Amino acid sequence: MSAKRDYYEVLGVTKSASIDEFKRQYRKLALKFHPDRNQHVDTQEHFKEISEAYAVLSDTKKRHLYDSYGHAGVNGQYSNQDIFQGVQRGGGFDSNDAWGWRNKGSALYFLGKYEEAIKCYDESIKIDPSNPIVWNNKGLALYYLGKYDEAILAYEHAITIDPSDADAWNSKGDSLNSLKKYDEAILAYEHAIAIDPSDADAWNSKGDSLNSLGKGDEAKKCYDKAKELELASNEY
Repeated sequence: MSAKRDYYEVLGVTKSASIDEFKRQYRKLALKFHPDRNQHVDTQEHFKEISEAYAVLSDTKKRHLYDSYGHAGVNGQYSNQDIFQGVQRGGGFDSNDAWGWRNKGSALYFLGKYEEAIKCYDESIKIDPSNPIVWNNKGLALYYLGKYDEAILAYEHAITIDPSDADAWNSKGDSLNSLKKYDEAILAYEHAIAIDPSDADAWNSKGDSLNSLGKGDEAKKCYDKAKELELASNEY
């Protein structure tokens, strides 16, 4: 097996990046490499790598260990292999550890076992209901099951905990859009844009909802803004 890449390199961020930058990059990459959307031969490996990097860097304690000791600092209890073995045999971590349940859920999510992933996220939430990331992950699993109303409730929990979570607002907008509640979806995307005006995905998604309402001219402005941001990002 090849050596693991640096987690910051995987997400395309610097060590000085904010948690919002981690979230934005994770969302962008996870959507790009999700196995349900991308059938390239390397997609699953990329998605696993991205999920593992975000799981560590989004957790203050694990990020500190990683910054201090590298992969060795976080692999002892939660290596990717351990997580997947835990999925297969039902163990491999402390059942009272919210972080362990979250990562087992992420592994199941990667395998497309969304119902089982949700059960793990629920266990994590029982232990620590104040973590918006787990609520957001639960929402994504519900979204891929087509349970959009339930997904929205999960995103709203995340938003209640952290109203500045642009990712949760974006995801809520996606579920509302799937329910054809385009006006409400637009409001959700506008919340995300207000928090992070440089989020090209939010601009694109707002454009899609406007298009669905027959507001082509307004949609074009959103698409143009998204394209402008993507070009600027690529130049950087």
